[in-house]
Amino acid sequence: MTSKQKLLLVYALQFIPLLIFPPQTLLNGWAIILVVMVTFGLLGYGLWRGRSWALYLSMFMQGFNVIVRLMMLFPHAIKNESLGGGIDIVYLVTGVLAIILSGWFLLRLDKPDIRATIVG
Repeated sequence: MTSKQKLLLVYALQFIPLLIFPPQTLLNGWAIILVVMVTFGLLGYGLWRGRSWALYLSMFMQGFNVIVRLMMLFPHAIKNESLGGGIDIVYLVTGVLAIILSGWFLLRLDKPDIRATIVG
């Protein structure tokens, strides 16, 4: 098994953290889901072909996802008073899970073995 085949899951599954949202949010955003899937499909193909731009763009998008999720986490984790107030557990769990997964993909894409298969 070549090193590119070992990294195929990293290339193919990096769209998942960007789509981790509460179910009611995903039901209203099916067009965005399609855009994310196509974009990361093209990025995964670019990574598979060894394009450095795909590596840098993938790392940028994962890092940007971490930053945006951190900025959105606390304001959205508390429900409106009109909705009864309290903590939105589903949003909190999905937000933290997305941050952890994006951070893992970001760190994994920056490892020397991936850089060697793509840039070298």
